[in-house]
Amino acid sequence: MAARKQFRSSNSLIDWIRPTEADGPLLGAVFATYGLGLENPDFFGQDFLPTLLGLGGVRDRGYASPVTLERTLSTVDTTLICDAHGVAAGARPTLRIDVLPIGYKVHHAKIVLIHRHNRVRLIVGSANLTHAGFRQSREIATVLDFHPDSRLPVEILEQALGRWIEVLGDTVDDSLRNNLAAVVERVRSWSLSSPRKGDGLPQVVFGGGPVPLWQQLVNVWPPGEPLERWCICSPFWPQSQGRVGTTPFEAIADSLVAKGVSLADCHLDIITRADSPSDRALPRFPFALIRYLRERGFAVQQGQILPAQLEVADEEIPSGMAAENRDLHAKWIVLAGPSTVVAMVGSANFTRQGLGVLSEPRSANIEACVLWQSTRDRWDLDAWRPPIRGQIVDWATCTVADVVDPPVEEAKAEDWPEFVQKVELAIHWAHLPDPDGELRIHFRPGPETSFRVEWPIAGSPDHEGVECTSGLGDPLCIKITSVCVRALLVRRAIHVCWNDSSRMAWFPINILQECKPGMPSVLGAKPSEEQLLAYFHGRITEEDLLIRLEQQAQAAIDHTTIALQENAERLRQLQNYVLREFVESLYGLSRTLQDSAFSPRAAEQALLGDLSPVSLAEQVVQAFLAGRRSPTAAAYQLAELVRVVGELEWSIESERAGEARSALESVRSRAMDRLFGLVATALANPSFAAVAEDREFAAFLRTLLPPGLAARWIAPFPTHIPEVTASKGAPL
Repeated sequence: MAARKQFRSSNSLIDWIRPTEADGPLLGAVFATYGLGLENPDFFGQDFLPTLLGLGGVRDRGYASPVTLERTLSTVDTTLICDAHGVAAGARPTLRIDVLPIGYKVHHAKIVLIHRHNRVRLIVGSANLTHAGFRQSREIATVLDFHPDSRLPVEILEQALGRWIEVLGDTVDDSLRNNLAAVVERVRSWSLSSPRKGDGLPQVVFGGGPVPLWQQLVNVWPPGEPLERWCICSPFWPQSQGRVGTTPFEAIADSLVAKGVSLADCHLDIITRADSPSDRALPRFPFALIRYLRERGFAVQQGQILPAQLEVADEEIPSGMAAENRDLHAKWIVLAGPSTVVAMVGSANFTRQGLGVLSEPRSANIEACVLWQSTRDRWDLDAWRPPIRGQIVDWATCTVADVVDPPVEEAKAEDWPEFVQKVELAIHWAHLPDPDGELRIHFRPGPETSFRVEWPIAGSPDHEGVECTSGLGDPLCIKITSVCVRALLVRRAIHVCWNDSSRMAWFPINILQECKPGMPSVLGAKPSEEQLLAYFHGRITEEDLLIRLEQQAQAAIDHTTIALQENAERLRQLQNYVLREFVESLYGLSRTLQDSAFSPRAAEQALLGDLSPVSLAEQVVQAFLAGRRSPTAAAYQLAELVRVVGELEWSIESERAGEARSALESVRSRAMDRLFGLVATALANPSFAAVAEDREFAAFLRTLLPPGLAARWIAPFPTHIPEVTASKGAPL
């Protein structure tokens, strides 16, 4: 209840995801939604994500290019959990974000979890990840902020995320689990370990589990205290015609009475959508439900039905933007007695599926709400109500002419392969020059199902596919060519057909976590050696380099190939110049790597991404294999890159420096494995092997590299090179 003043300081939910300078860099984020705005226009990619990242969305009179967005997301752990209907048609956001679709039941929870260096923000509310949800509709949300000076204890967050993992079940993968664990550890490092006593301490609760939401609400109400006010705000309501079973009205009322709670003097306030933007607007509420409750002797006899104002008031219009009707989409319930107020705010509509008024609560929607309990003197009904405009209808005496039937909530898509849990794409980036890979299909427990997966063929309208059966291996691994890899990076989904092809859907793919750093910032273009050297030397900014890569990607492939062939001899003749540029760029390379230590994901991108020492090493090896670099020069460059990565010193300012250093060292180890993998690729060429076997080169390595790294380089030639002993603590 106390958070209400802060909640009303903005008329747009998008403002609550915008970073401040004090928040520090973004480390991770998890989003959950039912509806997803990806097209016409792309709200999620062009508005929500740029605003979250501090890049400026289209509606903020700014523009974040797709390349800039990709580069920024590459340093952040992000996961999107959504209902399957949002992606079944094939639309999918950037591959930098893991997508976990849920199709075995309706996923209706709306959560935004933002993990920044100095603040963790948990937003639980009613808004979908759409333009209407974050900029237009009348929504409600609870914003829980955790930071070093926060009064909220870490137990609130820990309990919330634990319950979230439990209700999501086997949808949770290792990446999401680790992401959520990192959030809890970050907040715990701020020493918020003792629960704050007193009123108003919230808890996050979920529907779709063994205890339905309506029951969790009733459980908090004190036994014996009479109920004086019952307020409900919802755009959707339970159906009574053609339905059998208890309504949420009856379930809550009957359970309260069973606890000794009197409803004799209770007043019911129902806030619902208006049917028009005028003073004559009628509330959209099913009269059939009112008649049904009257016939069944519903315990609450007095109340009113109020239409939420549809048009935007002058003070609600964002600066510089056109007015749009603000239809009600907020969902909340408040129970008020002489001493106590209990409120539940979140994603659940006042319906059977939303509140779990079912014979099996686990089959209800997955919902997320915040449950508050406070004293009556701290609650102000007017502060909770949206603006009311139209005809206020008396609950006890209204007729069918006083209300208008409400809309039916969006139906869930029927076609979805529930037997598929997730699909991952593993890319073998070390297979130069065109990486191949494999599809890994994970299954949910259940009977065997025959199905077919198809994916597009690059440059062709045709599809390639394979017949499969679930349950015969988990995961099912399908090897694919480099052409298929490129096509999947463009399409971002595979086509799944089952039931003899009578049912079909597009299932989004995720890039395997260890393969993500190798993804190009610009699909179809990788930076050349010259461009990387200019970047590390500081003569070209990252933004300028990305613009050039975009231009290269748009060029014709055959023209680019011819140009490379024509330049091969020229580049070989300029080898000494390239080497001099290489040496001068090493300092800038070291600084770039040191600046990435603020998170393991940022360090991973800096060490293994397309603007990294590994990417530069790939260019060196390819230049050597193409005849544009001598074996001696290539060996020298690779050795220097190994040295820079091996000597990198992490500058860590953190209360948990030991754990942070361990995570960064794990990333360094992977980068070193990639570098030595490239050395092994070059060693397959006899001319490079001859240089590596040379005793003078071995002496150079012993001078340049720490003993452990020198030993690793010369390990293939034990009979020709004197033994090198690794010193204690040297990186291997």
